[in-house]
Amino acid sequence: MVSADNKWLLLAERIVDEWAEITFPRPVVALDGYEQSDGCYWCGGGEESTMPCPCGNRRMAWLRTFRLGEYESPLAECICRGKYSAWLMMLEHLGLELGERIRGCVPPNSILVPIPMPLIRRYFRRVDHTGVLTKYVSQASGIPIRRALWRKESVPQAGMTAAQRQKMRRNCMLLRPFPRIKGKNAILIDDVLTTGTTLKVAANKLKIAGVASVRVGVLAVTKRPKKGKKL
Repeated sequence: MVSADNKWLLLAERIVDEWAEITFPRPVVALDGYEQSDGCYWCGGGEESTMPCPCGNRRMAWLRTFRLGEYESPLAECICRGKYSAWLMMLEHLGLELGERIRGCVPPNSILVPIPMPLIRRYFRRVDHTGVLTKYVSQASGIPIRRALWRKESVPQAGMTAAQRQKMRRNCMLLRPFPRIKGKNAILIDDVLTTGTTLKVAANKLKIAGVASVRVGVLAVTKRPKKGKKL
């Protein structure tokens, strides 16, 4: 969503539309047919009314999952275009939606902690999508941001099976110096929750730093695939 008084952003959008011949529809148009839906309180999977959830047999690293919906069309395509095509308007729109979902549902003294992106990957993608999302989640929810984590360069998880994702190295994510999060109620922000391994590693790092609790906010949650199937 671009404000009419932001002349530079409007000019850049016109250049992309007319000169590069790349036209993205407005976010509300691209998301036609999407409706926000809650999943399981803890893992975010399935539908909120589906009981019991299979996550009851697993130990969760966080207390609650906020989401916009399941990872399916049209939400899935919009997330990918925001992430891989640097569609900032879509990231802003989705971030504001997630912020509205979180607002008023978390305890006082909460902070937003974005899942970090490795520097080289950020350079080639031209956008830190979780950073952009977190900015607008904060704007809509009124919750401050703490960039408490740093991530080493690693193999992208796109196309991996669930088993391969779960082998993620625990030392690929580190705490930044002086994170200032002790005693805070942290909300980890990411785009998609698949196996939850990345969020689990991040949650454990925050607990080492002394946070009071960890919750998760994501745009979408994927359906649990069969063993060995690529995600």
